Amino acid sequence: MNIEESVKEVKEVSPERNFTQSVDLVINLKNVDLNDPENRFSEDVRLPYRASDDVKVCVIGETITQNADNADRLVNPNELEELFDDESAAKKLATEYDFFIAEAPLMPDIGKNLGSVLGPRNKMPDPMPPGSDPSEKIDALRNTISIQLKEQPSIKCKIGEEDMSDKELIDNANAVINKVMDHLPQNEHNIKDVLIKLTMGQPVQVN
Repeated sequence: MNIEESVKEVKEVSPERNFTQSVDLVINLKNVDLNDPENRFSEDVRLPYRASDDVKVCVIGETITQNADNADRLVNPNELEELFDDESAAKKLATEYDFFIAEAPLMPDIGKNLGSVLGPRNKMPDPMPPGSDPSEKIDALRNTISIQLKEQPSIKCKIGEEDMSDKELIDNANAVINKVMDHLPQNEHNIKDVLIKLTMGQPVQVN
C-alpha cells in the first residue's frame, strides 16, 4: 500500500478551511463473516504519534490519584460511590472521558455498578495496583485510539490532524492497518480498500 502518496494527495486536493481538519483512515473489508462473533473486535491501538490533543483520561482511586497530576479527572472512592447511585452522572462521565484507569481493588465494584455504562462504550478501566504511579500510563493512553469491527465491514478512525507531518500520519496509519490485519482471518486479503480523508475533503484511495 502506497500510503505516502495518498497522504500527500489528500492534503493537496482538500480546500483550505478556517479550522484544523482531522485526518481519518477508513478500512473497508471483504469476505469477513461478521455473524461470527470471533470476527468482531474492539481494540485500543497505541499510535507512534498523538492523533489529537482532545483525548481525556480519568483516574479512579485513593492512592494512585496522588501521582496522577497529568490526568484530566480524578475520582476518589466517595465520588465513585455517588456515581454508582446516579446513572445520569455516570453516563456523563463515560461520555466526557475517553479512557479510564482504576485502582485494582475497586474493579469488581466498578464492573458491577458501572459495567453497563462503560462496557458498551469499550471504556472499562485499566486496573493498576494501589500506590502505583499512573503518569506514564496516562501519557500512553493519550497516544491511543479505539477501533472496532461490529455489524458493518468497515473501520473508521482518526489518525491525526492535517498540520501533522506526512511521516507522523503515515506511521499512525500503518499502526492501525497492521493491528486490523492481526485480527482478520486472511490478513491483508480481507481488506477491500483503504481510504484517507480530511474532515471536509474527498477521500483518497490508498493504492
